[in-house]
Amino acid sequence: MSTPPAEQNMSKFKNIVIVGASSAGQQLANYLSPSLPTTHRIILIDALDYAFWPIASLRAAVVPGWEKRITVPLSQETVFPKNSNHKLVVPNKVVELKENSIVLEKLFEGSNEVPFFKCILSTGAQQPSPMRPPADSSKQGYHDVLIKTQGEIKQAQKIVIIGGGAVGLEMAGEIRANYPDKSITIVHSLSSVLHPQATAPDPKGKAHSYSSPPTLPKLSVTLEKLLADSKIDLILNDKVEIPAEQTSAEDWSGSFGLQDGVKKVKLQSGKTLEADYVFVSIGNKPNVGLVQQADKDALISGMVGVDEYLRVTSENSQSPLTKNYYAIGDCCSTPGWKTYMGADYDAKGCSVNIINEIKGKALKKYVRPSLAAMMIPLGPEKGSGTLTFPVAGTWQVPGGMVRAAKGGNLLLSQLFYPRFKGEKKVTAGM
Repeated sequence: MSTPPAEQNMSKFKNIVIVGASSAGQQLANYLSPSLPTTHRIILIDALDYAFWPIASLRAAVVPGWEKRITVPLSQETVFPKNSNHKLVVPNKVVELKENSIVLEKLFEGSNEVPFFKCILSTGAQQPSPMRPPADSSKQGYHDVLIKTQGEIKQAQKIVIIGGGAVGLEMAGEIRANYPDKSITIVHSLSSVLHPQATAPDPKGKAHSYSSPPTLPKLSVTLEKLLADSKIDLILNDKVEIPAEQTSAEDWSGSFGLQDGVKKVKLQSGKTLEADYVFVSIGNKPNVGLVQQADKDALISGMVGVDEYLRVTSENSQSPLTKNYYAIGDCCSTPGWKTYMGADYDAKGCSVNIINEIKGKALKKYVRPSLAAMMIPLGPEKGSGTLTFPVAGTWQVPGGMVRAAKGGNLLLSQLFYPRFKGEKKVTAGM
């Protein structure tokens, strides 16, 4: 049972609650902060007391020292300017979404229920470690996971990577850049790496359904050549059979990570690979548990459905979420790739409508800009990518551009550290 909201703060401020200090959530706070009237304040909530940079997590899982570069403390001093009325609430979890308030696991300002003027869901996505921290892990706990993975990869000699999407390719590239003599094999179920074919839309044909856009076929061809040049083996049109249990000492048990010796990994085609390390490259899974709990009819294609204004939609006319909730970033059904650029677009578009709501103005339809980038580094020196332009379409970019734009420091100094606007300067290794 929730504790009644604190009366003093209910009357003093109208709260703009942001659930999740993800890239989208923190950028939304940055866009809103300079424009909010003094009658309103931001309440930014996250389950962790540190931010992490998923774009660099694979390198941090391979290269010692990088684990300290990809995390930054989430604190009032790093996030908001000095003497700001806005509040960072960490570590704390939202456990329930109500029509006009959210319920927290731990007390905030004497209550675990926070009323709001508007609430924005930016809960991001889920991935297993090392791509993202284990649930409820401390910053040191996440560092320990990455350091353990570094040691296991160093020890391994025969590595099998399940999945040839962006995660699998980048992991293979990072390992090869640091260990030129290890055996690396990628197994991918499609006829080429990435996904040059469009994903099928929502089977129910709902409005605002999401389907992942296809990648440029030429990009797949270039990346496959780079893999071959790097002596990374690639098996296409095949799948790894993941056993429920170990059938013999020499067979793979289905566990991921470092094995207790070289194991036989079986494929659906009948082929057998040898591996002493198995990595599964799972993509993002939208983090929508709170919405599932509040109103499952607000989910479309496994994401939070939003309309042309980024407001949450539902097939349930009695939904508690359709009046005062917005959703942005990886958790919602906005079109396009789920990337940092897309999250930033969503945050900027949402900020315009939150300000319009405060001022009593008409909402502005959100159309995500068509400029988009898909950069796939294979370690610091190799890679390829595409840029999508309005009207001109999608074009492949040379590897040198990928190396310069992303491969070197994986956008830490360009995008991650600068998003912290507090009085305490953010640097690597904090």
